[in-house]
Amino acid sequence: MSKSRNSTKKVSLSELNNHTISNKRQAMKDLKMLDFNELQFKNTAQKRFYQTISKKDITFGIGPAGCGKTYLSVHRALRELGDKDNHIDGIVIVKPLVEAAGEKIGYLPGDVEEKTAPFMMSFYYNMEQIIGKQRLQILKESNIIQVIPLAFMRGITLANKFVILDEAQNATQEQIKMFVTRIGEYSKYIITGDLEQSDIAKHKSGLEDAVKRFAGVHGVGLAKFKEKDIVRHSLVKRLLKRYKDSFQIMDDVSAEETVSMWIHDEGLDGPSDGSLIPEFDYSHKKSFSKN
Repeated sequence: MSKSRNSTKKVSLSELNNHTISNKRQAMKDLKMLDFNELQFKNTAQKRFYQTISKKDITFGIGPAGCGKTYLSVHRALRELGDKDNHIDGIVIVKPLVEAAGEKIGYLPGDVEEKTAPFMMSFYYNMEQIIGKQRLQILKESNIIQVIPLAFMRGITLANKFVILDEAQNATQEQIKMFVTRIGEYSKYIITGDLEQSDIAKHKSGLEDAVKRFAGVHGVGLAKFKEKDIVRHSLVKRLLKRYKDSFQIMDDVSAEETVSMWIHDEGLDGPSDGSLIPEFDYSHKKSFSKN
């Protein structure tokens, strides 16, 4: 007996890239053929996050940058978009745009996508690694993959969509409330962020409020990442430790004195490449240059 006509052979991205595509139909066909089971988890936290997304309607991914939250989120989103057995027909990427140095987003040139593109580079890069640049561009142009600033979501109901809210620690409580009440039928939400890193006042963080408010609600799940789960350069872990409360910067030591101590102080001379010495500590304050 031959295989069912409905069965689809799964192939790798490199195999898909052997042919060119020019329209949405071809891009979606390729997505259904792509073997998403090739994903390799780097640690148990990643696996737990990915599995929680498949089981819950709303999943929180909490932890420091560099743990793979963005990559895993878009991988799951693309996987479900390409699954002919579910109802997902589009991906929506949402981000709170925190305006810096008084520069208003509205004054930036271009339409909404052009204004928000610099803030979405991590998403586009990760999607490109998974499905290829050409398919990503076609799906964006077809509005199958959309970008919506969080502030623009009021009045929208998102049905049959896989929605990712990134850097939710920069959303206010009112914005998170508005966001979660936009969920429509057959949609799935991922909310990621770092409780320790926010560009707004901590007591106003919608992420911190939501984690406490929605704990135990049926249909809502959470996966926690720790510093040990960071999969970027190992240096990231060491640098983050210096921002912990346990590390105190001595106010009576200037930056110039620190440079002098770091590079020249006896017993603390480091590698010739000038890299950070793990044992370096302000408590080692000894002799400085006499100048």
